[in-house]
Amino acid sequence: MMIPWWHWPAWSLCAAALAYLAFALGALTRWRPRLVDTYLSDQRSTSPQQETDKDWPAVSLLKPLHGLEPGLYENLRSFCSQDYPSYEIVFGVQDPADPAIAVVERLRRGYPDLPIALSISAAKVGNNPKVNNLAGILALCRHDYLVISDADIRVGSDYLREICRPLQDDGVGVVTCLYRGMAVAGFWSRILAAQINESFLPSVLVAERLGPTIFCGGATMALRRGTLEGIGGWAALAKHLADDYQLGALSRAQGKRTVLSGYVVDTLVHEADFAAFYQHALRWSRTTRAVQPAGHTLAFISYPLPVVALLAPWAGQPGLIFLVVVLGLRLVYHYAILKKLRITNSEGVLDAFLADGMGLLIWFHALFARRIRWRGDRFAIDPKGRMGGHDGA
Repeated sequence: MMIPWWHWPAWSLCAAALAYLAFALGALTRWRPRLVDTYLSDQRSTSPQQETDKDWPAVSLLKPLHGLEPGLYENLRSFCSQDYPSYEIVFGVQDPADPAIAVVERLRRGYPDLPIALSISAAKVGNNPKVNNLAGILALCRHDYLVISDADIRVGSDYLREICRPLQDDGVGVVTCLYRGMAVAGFWSRILAAQINESFLPSVLVAERLGPTIFCGGATMALRRGTLEGIGGWAALAKHLADDYQLGALSRAQGKRTVLSGYVVDTLVHEADFAAFYQHALRWSRTTRAVQPAGHTLAFISYPLPVVALLAPWAGQPGLIFLVVVLGLRLVYHYAILKKLRITNSEGVLDAFLADGMGLLIWFHALFARRIRWRGDRFAIDPKGRMGGHDGA
């Protein structure tokens, strides 16, 4: 069947979207994640074998906090129940009135034998608030192996062993991992969780199949203190919106590899309304554009169903065929990812399709967005992803 030349652009983009979806489905089929199945136990494991295990390095867990997020105590408590010989947790806030401090004190009472420290610091090494918080936290860390994770992350008791194992290779600079979105606040939290699980996660798997790992996510970043010092410390990251990506990139510039662990942590998604959902998703998309402008420009094909639905009328007769095939594969992918991630209580088909459509809209907005909202403040972002001071608007 001959395709008129004026249908070629739309036909080609439909074909690219279909190819992406097929490749993502193949990458998902080969993926073997290790999921958080059992979150917590009331006491840390102290078997004789673990007490005498000298092969594991002592670890400092760095936990920057900001406010009282839903599920915060349960999230942080999961890090207090690690099956690991020797580790400490250093929490950090920048406001002495932060309500998260009360949660830390509760953990101290519940785990008196676990070294728990709290940094209350107004340290400022740049405009990135998370990095400023980490700068204060690091001053209290006693160990050379550092594991950084966000406050909305929940893990199993095997987390530290799984994350620290690759780091014992001197050629590894940073170990990171993917995360499973778990909606806890209704409709818009389900949509954001669906974007995490069905758009973001497969895009990382596709990139991993195509080349060396360049993904480095704030859900987990494990590294040695020497690696951090070698890239210039927190000051090298503090002006960037994508501090996590920059950490991995600067480590690789020092000749170190970034490792994507097969361990998958849980992130609790609690955006309760449309505005919170949209601002969070826009910040993620704008972050991607800051660090990978070319990749972000082409990222629309990672939303194959809305792309093909929009382009099918302009692709001539094959457009309908593309739409039917992509719809079928998208349904297969939806149920495959739910099974792979063992998600049974959320994310219906309509949620997934709406998440795709909103993702494409937010991708388009991020092409032009020059400001993002983070923790109630607005920050200007320059073309290189560097953050200006917040304006409070």
